[in-house]
Amino acid sequence: MVIAIDGLPFSFFPKIDKHNLSPFLSGLYKRNLIHPMTTTLPPVSSVAWASFLTGVSPGEHGITGFVDREVNGYAPFVPTASNLKATTIYQHLSRNGLRVCSIGIPATFPPEPINGVIVSGFLAPNLERAVYPKEEVKYLNSINYQIDIDAWSARKSTDSLIEQLPKTLSARLNAARHYLGRERWNLFVLHILETDRLHHFMWRQMEEGESSAIGLFSKIYNMINDFLVEISKSIPSDTAIIILSDHGFSRLKKDVYLNRWLLDEGYLKLSDPNATNLKGMDVLSKAFSMAPGRIYLHLSGDTPEGKVEKGAEAHQLRKNISESLLNLLDPETGANVIERVVDMRQEWNTTDFDKSEVQLPDLIAIPFPGYELKGELSVKELYGNNRFSGMHTYGDAFVYLDGDSDSNEYDITQISSIICSYLGVSDVAQRGNLS
Repeated sequence: MVIAIDGLPFSFFPKIDKHNLSPFLSGLYKRNLIHPMTTTLPPVSSVAWASFLTGVSPGEHGITGFVDREVNGYAPFVPTASNLKATTIYQHLSRNGLRVCSIGIPATFPPEPINGVIVSGFLAPNLERAVYPKEEVKYLNSINYQIDIDAWSARKSTDSLIEQLPKTLSARLNAARHYLGRERWNLFVLHILETDRLHHFMWRQMEEGESSAIGLFSKIYNMINDFLVEISKSIPSDTAIIILSDHGFSRLKKDVYLNRWLLDEGYLKLSDPNATNLKGMDVLSKAFSMAPGRIYLHLSGDTPEGKVEKGAEAHQLRKNISESLLNLLDPETGANVIERVVDMRQEWNTTDFDKSEVQLPDLIAIPFPGYELKGELSVKELYGNNRFSGMHTYGDAFVYLDGDSDSNEYDITQISSIICSYLGVSDVAQRGNLS
């Protein structure tokens, strides 16, 4: 059984213990059973959970952000499970005759036919299209199950967030109780999105001790705690439990618009000064960016109008951009904005980076906590302020593995292999692509 708590940082566990948010999780932490876990670059939920599902890096499964761009072009699109280039653990287990139930995991829309039930997660357009088999929609509607809260309403009103989050979480946990009681699954996965929403909207307020934020944190974490206590007592004794998150969180200080920086530094040029998307990019551009922190070289052969030649010119350009970004300073504090810049040819285990079926970023900039890297083209200033108060961070996820008391640090790509070993089947990540 896998409980996926979206956006819960390893570094937050001392506060969970201090404020008694979840005695169950605190107990695991104090017994050194909660391990730090690195996650994907970029630390985006759809990217990370795709790596959880497939056991491979984004360079291999092909989803690198909430929005990717078309092959050999500039048009953006929202990648879905249909864009995955690797086998999922759900497919793999189904082919081995095992039963799977998955509730809420991102990167599972559209739901694939499996031996079991899938309720797709974040970015699914509506419940009717998010469920396999479709007959399950009737039950989910009867309990007012929601894929996500109304985030736009929550942005406008804290009261709306406070009202929505417990209701959405309650329905999600009730759905899990229903399916857990229906049959004995070989793999049961529950994804809790509400923690991510709570952290995005209320992280700064929580750190500053605002009563509304403290109250909502307590309510949401207490609900999760009660569910964990309940299932730990009710599931069969031979069930292995895994609890994990997909990325860390920190307080958001400023948005940083990387395309504005590339424009200011001369790496990016626009044929239309009012352009709002990459189709307005000039042919002389050398690089452009997509959130969060993905930088693409305008390579000849990879984009319709790219002029940067692969090889020495591209290598030097990656080096120049990386070194310049490391010198980017917050004008108000003088603090460095970028912690490191990763050359993705070295990071991702792809057999041939330049022949990938998807357009992979050449570089990913990792900011220091507090600086959110954005990709908008239309902004005139390098820095801005987002309506969120919390942001994703890399390298601060966690995992609890039933029975593992070693002081290991894990990576999210390892979890599917561990599940396969628990269930006595071959490793999904070694079975190759869907073709």
